[in-house]
Amino acid sequence: MEKIFELGLVLGRFQTFHKGHKQLIDMTRNLCQKTLILIGSAQESGTPRNPFKLEIRREMVSQIYSQKDVIICALDDMTNEDDICFEWGSYILEHVEKMIGRLPDLMVYGKDESRKGWFSEEDSKQFSELIVARDKINISATKLREFLVQDKKQEWQKYVPEEIWDKYECLREELLKLR
Repeated sequence: MEKIFELGLVLGRFQTFHKGHKQLIDMTRNLCQKTLILIGSAQESGTPRNPFKLEIRREMVSQIYSQKDVIICALDDMTNEDDICFEWGSYILEHVEKMIGRLPDLMVYGKDESRKGWFSEEDSKQFSELIVARDKINISATKLREFLVQDKKQEWQKYVPEEIWDKYECLREELLKLR
């Protein structure tokens, strides 16, 4: 199948990576010659919402996506992760252009009300968007972190790609340090 777009972008915190994230990235890879995966809130770790360091998150993504058509980069928050504004959207686009040398043709993300506030009308004219309903895989990274803390390995594994099952103990250990 011919790929419609040259560069697709998926942005996520991946705290922890799950099958919903994989679905977004796989869709992007099917539509685009290259896929940029941006690991957001890159500077954040050691908190209940962002427990895992960038290195662990990058390692999880890399274990699943080591293909030549995938580029994995990090993106710090502009101010804080709740800063939903057009400046945030411009910040994303500016950083993608600095990292890759061009803007994305396609942005793929889960349906989320806050995304509507990311891009001005002018910025959104520069790329196409694919918004995927979150109910396709009804899981959240928050729930997965709960499974880790409660030591519910089989529940956790239902929603996590098999390629990263070996991270269970490491991720659990990191979470338990926060308690």
